[in-house]
Amino acid sequence: MGLAEELGLDKPIQTVGHESLLNIIYTGTMIARASFRYFQGTELTDAQFNVLVQLKYAAQRSLSQSVLGRRLVVNKADVTGIIDRLERAGLVVRLPHPKDRRVHMIAMTDKGEKMVDALEPGYLDGVERLMAGISGKELKDLNGVLETVRKNIAQMMFAGRRGQ
Repeated sequence: MGLAEELGLDKPIQTVGHESLLNIIYTGTMIARASFRYFQGTELTDAQFNVLVQLKYAAQRSLSQSVLGRRLVVNKADVTGIIDRLERAGLVVRLPHPKDRRVHMIAMTDKGEKMVDALEPGYLDGVERLMAGISGKELKDLNGVLETVRKNIAQMMFAGRRGQ
């Protein structure tokens, strides 16, 4: 079923570019809903889980808040709130940076590691089910297309800052 039909639009979408953009947005919304549903009933939100996963796979098992913010693509205030809630739950700790007193390193506690280890298999199973029926080549092609879209967005934003 095409997007216009799925959304119940009265008229077709005018350009394939616009339809593609709407597909990305609509699909992202559906993924967010599925993610919310998966984490409902757990002690974590998807953003908190993503912090724990980033820490689990970090080379040093800790990351600064600014690096976490970049990796999670959220603003500084959101990262601080996410870390605050994880810290209150005993899932992460803030540690002093070894060389910069202004920076806190975030590390996962044993409790946090147990939590992510318990949730990660179900999460990865959900990812597999979400991508079922799509070949590895198609997924790589999709990744390439989305990378190009992000590059175009970055160029548009940079040009906008320069007044162009």
